[in-house]
Amino acid sequence: MFERKNPGIKERGSGLKKKELPAVTRKFCLILFILAVGLTLMQPASLASEIIRTNKDRLVITAVKGQVAHPQPSRYYLTTWDGRPKMAIGPAGINYTLGLGDPVFGWAATDQVTVGVATEGVGEDRFRQAWLTHTAIGNEVRVVGGAARGAKGVVIGKFGSYVLVHFDNDTMEKLAYNDELQVKAEGIGLAIEGFPDVFVHSLSPVTLEKLAIQVKDGKLEVPVVKKIPAEIIGSGPGAGSLYGHFSIQTCYPPDIKKYGLDELRFGDLVFLEDIECNYGKGYYKGAGTVGVVVSGPSEISGLGIGVTPVLSCQTGKLTCRVEDEANLTRLLGLNVSPLKPARPKQQIAGTSRPTLKKAPYQGPIRTNKDELLTIAVEGVIKPAGALNYSPGYDGKSRLGIGMSSINYSVTYGDTTYGWAEGDHVEPDVTIQGRDRQSPMETALAILACIGNEAVVVSGEARGSRGIYIGRHAGSNDKVWFPTEVKEKLAINDRVLVKARGVGLKILGFEDVRVNKISPEALEKIGIVVEGNQLVVPVVMEIPGYLMGSGIGGQGIEAIDYDIQTTCPEAVEKFNLKKLRLGDIVAIRDHYDYYGRGRYEGAVTIGTIIHGFSYHSGHGPGVNPILSAMPGRIKVKLDPEANMARLLGIKKD
Repeated sequence: MFERKNPGIKERGSGLKKKELPAVTRKFCLILFILAVGLTLMQPASLASEIIRTNKDRLVITAVKGQVAHPQPSRYYLTTWDGRPKMAIGPAGINYTLGLGDPVFGWAATDQVTVGVATEGVGEDRFRQAWLTHTAIGNEVRVVGGAARGAKGVVIGKFGSYVLVHFDNDTMEKLAYNDELQVKAEGIGLAIEGFPDVFVHSLSPVTLEKLAIQVKDGKLEVPVVKKIPAEIIGSGPGAGSLYGHFSIQTCYPPDIKKYGLDELRFGDLVFLEDIECNYGKGYYKGAGTVGVVVSGPSEISGLGIGVTPVLSCQTGKLTCRVEDEANLTRLLGLNVSPLKPARPKQQIAGTSRPTLKKAPYQGPIRTNKDELLTIAVEGVIKPAGALNYSPGYDGKSRLGIGMSSINYSVTYGDTTYGWAEGDHVEPDVTIQGRDRQSPMETALAILACIGNEAVVVSGEARGSRGIYIGRHAGSNDKVWFPTEVKEKLAINDRVLVKARGVGLKILGFEDVRVNKISPEALEKIGIVVEGNQLVVPVVMEIPGYLMGSGIGGQGIEAIDYDIQTTCPEAVEKFNLKKLRLGDIVAIRDHYDYYGRGRYEGAVTIGTIIHGFSYHSGHGPGVNPILSAMPGRIKVKLDPEANMARLLGIKKD
């Protein structure tokens, strides 16, 4: 019944009739044809779509050189969109906490914090520029200097003047600032065949191919996690197209929920609507840009979540499809923990202020330590200075030694008083940050916290570990090392500190300022909650009027201030000669939240970081670690309340 005979049809070039197939065979062939057509129609869109082709075989691959870049925390209090002061961990540095796949929201004391290891070019401007423009996401990075020499990583984005790199955990532990890196830069000139209107920037050909781009209706369809409207794009327009970033503004809190920004993760691909990045960054109706999320949010007007642009088109040839798993971890095949959903937040940036409330329970304090970042900061061992004799408060001249260098005599926990020719005597080892001209503006000065781990990264003692114990004035950061390590140390040896503690809060007491102390060290003090108060053990109480040098001014992270010991009567009355380095003391009628100064009834808790002085207005230095308005801190006298003892440095 399937036969349609036509005896007039002949084979071309012959006089014979066309040979006909048996009916059963013809029926079977027809069935196979129908099945084949059906299977084709049933194919998933990804299989049915055309695979993109590129000019990857024509790209020039060159080596460019860079180095690990120091972190850039805020040097002064930032002013948020709603007028609040904020000290924040910002871009760059070695970030031990944040990796691809982590949520961008929910981290303490951050503002535009970057993911992975930030790097910068070295040498002349043109060489530094090559590091920024030539490198591309997916390029291999090789460490060519330092303890991690030979280790490899991969470029994961660009933020401002930094190229961001992913390294595995073992390599991260070995990296130090200024370690040199080399990249096989491949990506400049990359183009997609048949789509001359689509620009490719900062993307390696291998990574581009793994994007799972589909060609549909003459357009390129790219998987992304979210579409971002132009109305919430902030900084970025006006800059060049080969490096840097766009900001998704997070300064208007309702936008965060409206557009699901709190669901974003580091490494997510996003589609910026009506935004182009062909020869520069800017708004263009109908355009589209695909980018990679590389930084966290911001509370500063016009700033926000950083996005590295990788694909751009003005003519509508670039579209997107939403896929939850569109993240660099998948594309680069990185061995990281599974993609994490955005975790619950106690507070989205800028949505509300901490409120004074009664603690929900009685007992040991609880903190937000799981929200803190751990950032590498670095200093070098500072040499001692030599001055001539200078007169003290009593007119007697003294030489005044004991600051800076390696102190073989005085260690954390020793007395502050009685050292021969000593003045402001500092314990153990003094290091100084060198990443900024002013030592008090370095990342070390701002981010390092009492109790942080310190590691020697150069010299004979390389690999030895110690503890960061505090900061003196504008230039000296203090680290304790065991005696046997001190014997191996040399001036200018480099010391890396794993800084963790900025943004630390006591839950239920968010109004109490916590400063310059790690969560582990804070917990060891033995603070307990009683009703609506924190009960803090201290060695002694100091009246606020005795506080001298360092009082006032902006910020408390980088400066200590002194208990004046230049009045013999006061020294005797308050038993100040018994003070030891590391003692925890209470300063009455002082509120040290954004600065150091008087507020009747307030209490500031601090630790002693340097010794006595005979210069008017000076004396043992205090690093403020807690401060609260009246009624929030209650002190309890305890002669053993000494940080050196609590950290296991001083046994007696």
